Amino acid sequence: MIKWLILFTVILLTAPAGCAPRVQPPHPPEEAVVAVASFSQPKHRWEFITHHVTVDWERIDQDVLNKLDSDLSTLTMQSRQIIVGPEAVEKCRKVVASDIGPEGSAFHFWVQVGKCVPADYILVPLVFEWRERKGSPWGVEKPAAVTLEMNLIDLQDLELNRYFFDERQYSLLEDLSQVGKFFRRGGKWISARELAGEGLEKGLKELGL
Repeated sequence: MIKWLILFTVILLTAPAGCAPRVQPPHPPEEAVVAVASFSQPKHRWEFITHHVTVDWERIDQDVLNKLDSDLSTLTMQSRQIIVGPEAVEKCRKVVASDIGPEGSAFHFWVQVGKCVPADYILVPLVFEWRERKGSPWGVEKPAAVTLEMNLIDLQDLELNRYFFDERQYSLLEDLSQVGKFFRRGGKWISARELAGEGLEKGLKELGL
């Protein structure tokens, strides 16, 4: 028995760091200033904070990005932190872009934008895929699909907390494990905006905003 305990201890001590679970940075405290950038769709490599790779890239309309900004703004109004909106962030984004250009990493770029605001944290939301539902709430040819990412950067400790949402709606015949979502959605096929709304709510909760 002692032999097995010793062996188990050795395995734990010698296991590579990559096997350890990722430790999430702490949530922003109350009264922290959080700058919220506008939604954007990355097109160039330097714009990808986490080097996410997209397949079959299609341009997402500005109208969709505006709606995502509006929905995110409504949700962050309930935040316990002090929120600085996209208008102020956009001014700083232009200043930083003119100073350092798009040659560095996206992480470094947004750190400089957040410090320009100034803020304690900056939330950078990205959307990679937006496929609208084809059909009605009661029957579809193609369901809605959304892939988005919310990146919360701690500007003091330079830590990144990331929430990734990649979702398409399935019927019960396709996947019985989706039964909970099916009934929460009223048994209907929801729109891409409604689907994204689910992601935004969950993401803000996980990021502590």
